[in-house]
Amino acid sequence: MKHSTLALLVCLGAATSVWAQQGPNDIEMLKKYTGTWAVDCGKAAGTRLTVGTQSLALTSGGKQLKTGSPLTAFSYFGKQQPPAGFDVALLGEARPTGLTFLAMKDQIGPYLSIDADTPLEKQFGKAVLTGKFRQCP
Repeated sequence: MKHSTLALLVCLGAATSVWAQQGPNDIEMLKKYTGTWAVDCGKAAGTRLTVGTQSLALTSGGKQLKTGSPLTAFSYFGKQQPPAGFDVALLGEARPTGLTFLAMKDQIGPYLSIDADTPLEKQFGKAVLTGKFRQCP
């Protein structure tokens, strides 16, 4: 499910006053997902997501988008039922667009998916933003 850029900006705007002050819950959840993630970890040139307590990053095709200190959101879907396996949304603010990684779990284990908006799709291409990104060793 895609959310509009406006909704993301409102959410991030509300968090701006505390952006530099991540709470213990943010740090705990970010540590749970810290590392490098890919659809295929064996492809050296493939798209990579990087999660850390200080930033989120997306690297693909020689391009990179890196955020400032990320936050987490358990209520990312508001009053809507979250998709099966949803754990938490990892949110990072950057220009020209932010990054939103959805931390999910299926029968194989945890994975990240990208909730991409139009500017992110234009910058990286829709094809590289899809799939289940699994943690690389």
